[in-house]
Amino acid sequence: MKNTMFILSSLLLLSGCSAKNVLIPEAKEVRIYQHLPDDLQCEYKDEIIGSEANIWDFLFMSNVDMTKGSRADLRNQAVNLGGNSVEIQPADFMYTTSTIFVGHVYDCKKKK
Repeated sequence: MKNTMFILSSLLLLSGCSAKNVLIPEAKEVRIYQHLPDDLQCEYKDEIIGSEANIWDFLFMSNVDMTKGSRADLRNQAVNLGGNSVEIQPADFMYTTSTIFVGHVYDCKKKK
């Protein structure tokens, strides 16, 4: 019984050590910008919120993993909306248990 509890506890701790949001292959080409470049012609799709971690697992995740996971969440959502670009919106979130980004999704092409 002790071995089973130890194994379950270890698995629970290890499961919180890395980002939960994994980048899907189709989302690898989605670009994230502070400001959309002037040489792009973009069609607005929607506003999204990318997040990683919660009150139960943030203690076991590095800031890097939380940031990567949140950005992967943004990219995955952008693909699902038919977009290829995300413009991050300024926000003053003071969360200590997660990393959150708000973005606008666009489908962009180079201007001719």
